[in-house]
Amino acid sequence: MKRFNFFLILLSIAFGSCQEDADKVIRTDLPTEANQLFDLSTAWSESLYFALLSFDEYQGMDTTNTLPGCPELLVEEDTRKVWLNFDTENECQQARNDKRSGKIVLEYALSESNSASWALEYDDYSFNGSSIRGIRNFKKESSNQIIENFNPLTITSEKKLTHVFSGDIKHSGGTAVSSGIGFISGGNLHGVNPAGRDFNIEIPFDRLMLSSCFQENKLVPVAGSEVWSISRGATKNVTYQLQYELLDSCNVAANVILPDGRSLLLNP
Repeated sequence: MKRFNFFLILLSIAFGSCQEDADKVIRTDLPTEANQLFDLSTAWSESLYFALLSFDEYQGMDTTNTLPGCPELLVEEDTRKVWLNFDTENECQQARNDKRSGKIVLEYALSESNSASWALEYDDYSFNGSSIRGIRNFKKESSNQIIENFNPLTITSEKKLTHVFSGDIKHSGGTAVSSGIGFISGGNLHGVNPAGRDFNIEIPFDRLMLSSCFQENKLVPVAGSEVWSISRGATKNVTYQLQYELLDSCNVAANVILPDGRSLLLNP
């Protein structure tokens, strides 16, 4: 009997040790978690330029070489719909590191006003291997303020890891994005990550993206910061601090401070 009990004790210790090691891996795999959140943030913002262009700007385009990825463009004037088709090969002189497929569909309200609204819908769309589904809604609050909200978007990576999240964002940058300097964004994204944990991305109103960089298909903000929080149970969160640092022209370093204090460059 004593021998049997001793065996059970050893088994219990071994199991507990393995469980503790597994928990430790989950808790300390911070770079992977940081890269997942950075990919999500990038996938959300890479199509902002398409969304913030007005119907009149699309209507007046004689080339798509200034649109990221150089998609095929179709403008339907009577319904005020715009289709961007990334499945068609077009001549494009931009940096081609980012790969898109599928379509983006924009539908604008039938009348232009200071309170005009429109929507962006993803149609079998993917960006760098991650599929994006959902509809993003936009409303012009004033001549240079645009409100965005969505509930929810779903992003699934090539490895079948899925984030589901909602957002409330404000963009500021004037009425003509294509001919302007760019736009500043701020707000909140929140949802559930592939591990089933709640996450929150707080974006102070200092996240600057330049139109000239979008037109070169360079999609990282040139200035600003983000604060990422992820739950570790009912009462505990861990926090990442992301900072964008302009190096030169449109080349940017995205540096994050991990919850354990280490620094990580996310876009080498």
